[in-house]
Amino acid sequence: MKLPSAHPSRRGLPLALALSAALVMASGPALAQTAPVTPAAPQVSAPQASMYTLEQAYAQLAGAPSVTRAALSVQVAQQNLDAARSALGLTVSVNGNASYASAAGTASDGAATQAASLGGNAGVSVSLGLLPWSNSQSSLRASERSLALAGATLHEAQRSARLNVTQAYFDAVLAAQDVQIGAQTTALRARQLQVAQAQEAAGNAAPEAVLSAQAALQAAQSAAAQAQGNLDTAQRTLESALGVSLGRVTFGAPAPADLTLPDLGALVARARSGRADVISAQNTLAAAQDTLDSATRDSALPDLTASVGYGGGSAGTLSASLNLKQGTLSSAYSVPVGSSASGSGGRLTASLSGSYVVYSPAQRAGLSADQAGVTQAALSLTVAQQNVELDVRSRFMAAQQALSAAQTRQTQLQVAQQQLLTAQARVQAGTATPDDVQSAELTLAQAQRDLLSARLNAQITLIQLDNAAGGPQ
Repeated sequence: MKLPSAHPSRRGLPLALALSAALVMASGPALAQTAPVTPAAPQVSAPQASMYTLEQAYAQLAGAPSVTRAALSVQVAQQNLDAARSALGLTVSVNGNASYASAAGTASDGAATQAASLGGNAGVSVSLGLLPWSNSQSSLRASERSLALAGATLHEAQRSARLNVTQAYFDAVLAAQDVQIGAQTTALRARQLQVAQAQEAAGNAAPEAVLSAQAALQAAQSAAAQAQGNLDTAQRTLESALGVSLGRVTFGAPAPADLTLPDLGALVARARSGRADVISAQNTLAAAQDTLDSATRDSALPDLTASVGYGGGSAGTLSASLNLKQGTLSSAYSVPVGSSASGSGGRLTASLSGSYVVYSPAQRAGLSADQAGVTQAALSLTVAQQNVELDVRSRFMAAQQALSAAQTRQTQLQVAQQQLLTAQARVQAGTATPDDVQSAELTLAQAQRDLLSARLNAQITLIQLDNAAGGPQ
């Protein structure tokens, strides 16, 4: 469904200006007779309000509080991923120890039978997560999932902030339209009150007509004040969404957007794979699967460690070991110092040690719990995908209804335009008064406002639909 761009009619006099001028001319002589002459006070011109466009609001979205928070989350996730990648490389550490033993025992001549000794060793060790199931590899996969989720959350925060700014700006545009219509309505109701008062003075109208006209004027004044309050509220909402102060600005209607419904199937496919809640459920499932795989390996693989070393004595010792269950390879080199640096070297050693759990009810129960966790996570993912699909379909229906409402408002605008032409023709034929033309102009202005509101609402529903699908790819 696609709507053509609206071109509202601009026929008609500027009612507020014309009627205000008429009221000033009518009340001028009376004021001249009653008001005392006072020196004119110096006029201080108020600062001119500048036009604030929707594009300017979009340009300030990066500083929105919600976007800033999400961007910081992405930075933290990226740093965690960098740290996990660094952990895949070699881990080098140094170690050492020292010991001292005092002299012990004395001979018949008073000399010590065991001299004091000072010894120790210094060394360096290296470890590497070699096998795919090592802890460093698991941490890397978890960090990658966290970064993907943080990125999706950032994109959703950006789209949500853009939607909030768009909604607040459109509310301000409509409120500005209501302020103008309120001024026109107030001027018309004031004119109608004057006519009713004149007719009552001439005996051609009952007092109820004057009271009715006065009530209509008061209602118009109240509506105008409410419209101004709505405009102030919309501006404050926009400032809150952007985190800035706008000052004195005016809001203009944005350029007509292309109001076309996208393909529903493509939207559903995007939502089922790209929404942040779906990615979160996918991460939960992947983490549960990693936990199950780790528990399965623990039950299937023996805790086996193979070691080999060479050296000894003052030359130092070089050793290497591989732990099958942990999937890590480590190597170390140590050199004795002090009195420990004695003896000959060049000896090769090798060892193999391990253990295997033959029977453990607790281990079996843990495996069953991990399998249940995977099943539950898979069901949660299915539910999340179903929920986002339902959200997309409901948003799609709302967009359809909004586009239909905009079409209806377009037809009503055409009716109001024809009514104005009819009123103008009747005035020229002498069968209607200028007040009838002014009423038709006011009806046309209201129809233009209603069409603008319907089109802006349709645009909002299309943005909400796109956000429900996970945003543009």
